[in-house]
Amino acid sequence: MNDQPAEPTAPLDYKGHQILLTSRQEADGTWVCEYLINELGKPQKEFSKGHPDGSSPSREAAELAAVQKAKALIDLR
Repeated sequence: MNDQPAEPTAPLDYKGHQILLTSRQEADGTWVCEYLINELGKPQKEFSKGHPDGSSPSREAAELAAVQKAKALIDLR
């Protein structure tokens, strides 16, 4: 199995921020998901981006881990 191209998902609104996810499948079959956090109404101002540590066995699990980490960062503000 080869690395699959990144697959963006629909944005998620959370506490005045928008969370954008992009997931991809690695060569070993695991999934990773990156998040990008923008403030709503300020699309040019990027708040934070990153990804959870490690990889996940499914796309859903990778996206859930990314959303949880992004929400935790927003909650810290």
